[in-house]
Amino acid sequence: MVYDLSITNLEQQQPQFQDSEVPAFFKCPLTLEIMEDPVSLYTVSGHSFERSMLVKALDRNPYQDPMTGLRYGHKLTFGPNRSLKDAIEEWKQKTNYHSALIDSHVQRLRFGTAIAKEEAADALRVLARDKPEHRVTIAEAGAIPPLVNLLISGTADAKTNAAGALRCLASKNDKNKVTIAEAG
Repeated sequence: MVYDLSITNLEQQQPQFQDSEVPAFFKCPLTLEIMEDPVSLYTVSGHSFERSMLVKALDRNPYQDPMTGLRYGHKLTFGPNRSLKDAIEEWKQKTNYHSALIDSHVQRLRFGTAIAKEEAADALRVLARDKPEHRVTIAEAGAIPPLVNLLISGTADAKTNAAGALRCLASKNDKNKVTIAEAG
């Protein structure tokens, strides 16, 4: 696994894995990013897409496959691709994807622009909210002191995101509560 945490790369949301490391079918063909909520389009092609991107594409043209351009005589429908979602999650665990993603967000908190810090705080909030095990990883990555600093001196939106992230980190985690208290 290789990811670049240089200042110029801190604006990006995902760690930089080599393209050969990420299976192509894990990426949405519309965004070329790893899918979080893959769905299959019920057409002859059967392509999978990130749900939010497919919804946008079908809102613009509900009769056209966004991948092939084929037009159908009926509105296109789709459904969850659970096996692909499970495969992506398994791959993320094997490659320590979430640890790399968390490290990337912590670096953005420390060295990024004001907007990058605000976005990183929000991304860490979501990670901490969605999976309790991420709360430990985020704290161990050193996110709490920069989040407290952002809460003290950030923009209004950054303060909101930092407060949300700290709240999620403290939820059902006494060690993180102590670390937060000590940091600020």
